[in-house]
Amino acid sequence: MSDAAHPIKMPTRLKDRLTRRPGSNLSWVILAVVFALSVAINPAFLTWGTIRLQLVQAALIGIVAIGETLAILIGHIDLSIPWTITLSGILSADVYAAHPSAWVPFAVVIAVGVSVGLVNAFGIYLLRVHSLIWTLSVNLILQGLTLVYTNATASAPSVPPVARTLALDNWGGFPVASLVWAACAVAVILALRALPFGRHVYAVGSNELAALMSGVPTGRTYVVVYVISGLCAAFVGLMISGYASQAYLGMGDSYLLPPVAAVVIGGTRLSGGSGGYAGTISGSLSVILLQAMLVSLNISEGLRQIIFGVILLGLVFLFTRQRK
Repeated sequence: MSDAAHPIKMPTRLKDRLTRRPGSNLSWVILAVVFALSVAINPAFLTWGTIRLQLVQAALIGIVAIGETLAILIGHIDLSIPWTITLSGILSADVYAAHPSAWVPFAVVIAVGVSVGLVNAFGIYLLRVHSLIWTLSVNLILQGLTLVYTNATASAPSVPPVARTLALDNWGGFPVASLVWAACAVAVILALRALPFGRHVYAVGSNELAALMSGVPTGRTYVVVYVISGLCAAFVGLMISGYASQAYLGMGDSYLLPPVAAVVIGGTRLSGGSGGYAGTISGSLSVILLQAMLVSLNISEGLRQIIFGVILLGLVFLFTRQRK
């Protein structure tokens, strides 16, 4: 990829934009309001058992949303997540059944995640196909590959023990899934705020051409962002197989839009260059609490989807108005 070989001094205007990271206070206010409403509707939301369940489910969305946050920060999106999750979950279970080693599931996660990430970076950066079209097409291709591989009947009967450990076990009284999410969150926040990679992400999202002329390795930034996104989705595929104690077709279908909603609620601008992962954490928790609150109201699935969609549209409108 054609990165600039010799970095030059970054323009003051661009530097100013890179250092301007709007807070995500509103997303935390929204989380507090949603939690208060949930408790008012069902006091069981205050019990540790319910909180633990929400933390595990939020961890699944939150880890996927790491890649989505980075993709949106550079002004793009990743819609190949659902079938990256499914393919990774099914392959890790099948390969582990044939070669029962503790490292096999992670090798599958890395192979699937890196492969999908490189394909996405190739199409979006080199071929200049819009990420919305390219990643959605890749998602369809992954769906087809999975159906061919499984003969459209797959439901892996067993999953690697490490998948159950990641999704269901506790450590120090807390769900392992939430601790893994916390570690990943710290890593990505530090990377965005303290490493050159973070400055490159904000530079590409603010103005890609100016970033390239300033010496930012734009091609490498695309590759790293989409490989991270692929790895996060593939890793969550392994975790979901452990959570459900099986790997099955369509296991990633419900992860198409919630991660995007978590990023938007968290205050990251859809056009890129502004935001961060701290807000996505509150966005992930808000999405899960909203879903759980609607379930507790015991209304039909169809009406629940309508209300959830309307609420998300309202929140997106609220953030859009706030930035004007």
